[in-house]
Amino acid sequence: MAVVVGRSTESLDVMNPRRVHDLMREHFPAFDAASVEWTNIVERAGPNIELLAALLAKHITAPEVLVEVHRKLGTRLPREEAAGFISAHIGEGQIRVADRGFTSFLVIAQNGVVTGWKRS
Repeated sequence: MAVVVGRSTESLDVMNPRRVHDLMREHFPAFDAASVEWTNIVERAGPNIELLAALLAKHITAPEVLVEVHRKLGTRLPREEAAGFISAHIGEGQIRVADRGFTSFLVIAQNGVVTGWKRS
């Protein structure tokens, strides 16, 4: 394993919000919001985290995901933690989620509806 100034190359693979934003701009596909099926995850008590987690698991099977809330708030995290992170930020922007290979996608609109798909 190569070491750079006391850190392994694995630690250089940090996904700060700017890096996540750049990757999303470059690789996240445009989609027609009117032609996809949306699922409402917001209930009176707040976001239904279990439903969101199920939608994540249905559309994205990778163990890690990239999540972008807006250009200054984005991260890479395990898929199991993504639903909690996303739920805490619903309403702050259109949240985009993708696997690291940009083959599977989820969009959470500002009003709390979700759609997802896999690249064909």
